Amino acid sequence: MIKINTKRFGEMEFSEDSVVRVLGGLIGLGGLENYVIIRYQDESPFYWLQCVDDPDLALIMINPLIFKPDYAPAISPDVARELEADVAGELSLFVIVTIPAGNPTGLTANLLGPVAVNPVRRLARQLVLDDRLYSHRHPVMANAAENPETA
Repeated sequence: MIKINTKRFGEMEFSEDSVVRVLGGLIGLGGLENYVIIRYQDESPFYWLQCVDDPDLALIMINPLIFKPDYAPAISPDVARELEADVAGELSLFVIVTIPAGNPTGLTANLLGPVAVNPVRRLARQLVLDDRLYSHRHPVMANAAENPETA
């Protein structure tokens, strides 16, 4: 069992086999590779990506297909192999969400940097996609027209 004292959740205890290793770390957080994925609430589409290496770091993630059903980033066979998946379809895809201060309905998602996760092997990699196709500030909420994408 692993115990960490987190900023957001207080003391957490979880088994080693629940740790997901993000190969190469997340963009801008290269040295931090070990995380646990925590469901935000039972009925919520959101998850916490709680860092084990830095207990003060927790990011919010969501499955992008919930708010952008046509989101279909290409995952190369090399990435699938690196994550020990036979095919890209075995991978779960998440995007990191930003909540602007004082504007919780203005959530945006980073569609440029999805996190591909092999839940069986507990391996993940953050991808870097073509910025002509996606934005790092894509509106998440249904009222997206009121919160236009900004680059």
